[in-house]
Amino acid sequence: MIRKIIDRAKAAVFLAAVIAVVFMVCASYSVPVNAAAAESSQKNYVTDDAGILSDSEENRLEKSCASVSKKCRTDIVILTLKTGLDGSSLDSYVRNFVSDGGYGYDSSSSVPDVIVYVVDMNSRAVRVVTSGRAQTDISQSNLQGIVDKTKSRLTDGKYYKACDKYIELTRKELDESIGYRLFLYFPVKLAIAAAVAVISVLIMMYNAKSKMTVNGNTYAKDGVRIHRREDRFINTTVTTRKIQTSSGSKGGGGGGNSGSAGGHF
Repeated sequence: MIRKIIDRAKAAVFLAAVIAVVFMVCASYSVPVNAAAAESSQKNYVTDDAGILSDSEENRLEKSCASVSKKCRTDIVILTLKTGLDGSSLDSYVRNFVSDGGYGYDSSSSVPDVIVYVVDMNSRAVRVVTSGRAQTDISQSNLQGIVDKTKSRLTDGKYYKACDKYIELTRKELDESIGYRLFLYFPVKLAIAAAVAVISVLIMMYNAKSKMTVNGNTYAKDGVRIHRREDRFINTTVTTRKIQTSSGSKGGGGGGNSGSAGGHF
């Protein structure tokens, strides 16, 4: 009876320790989120240097970008220019803009999680430039799809609708990406996994209490001796052989994401 009480006490202490660890881990994950939320209030998600949006349109887009950025844990940014840049030069400009503006959902990340929709009115270029989680989770074809599905609105001079469509498409892409689904509510998933682990350990601890009560001599008649025999593994020998390959053959890549896509309107 005393032994059972001691075993139960040990199990309770073990369970309490695991729960404490889970809470500490969850708390550690909530800190970056709160810090990121504080940083987000200091960012301008919409920069209309080309002056193609009204004040009310810019305010609505700013709120939409902030909301989706928080939900998808990636900064959703809109930038309009009249510099006349295009292609890779426009990409470089945008990446410098991201770096100088301190964009990225979590500033502690080595690579900023951000996606920028940029429209240059002089070159008539529209591009989507990604970094971090946005670059990983949105495929090249889907990135180009965002450009293609907004170009007609830019051509018609419906700049607000083009930007609003970009936000909608980006939210959908990040919502449906595998990486985003795995990361979403990570502390909750971790707590559930820890609970399952605790239950499994407690079951194993309970089963370990039962001891074997029979052996080979239990069913043996008088005068019969049971000899135990066992095989022991000593060693193994592995022979390796190098296979020569042609230096000219390399694996082909494909389907990757260059981090940007674009077109003209």
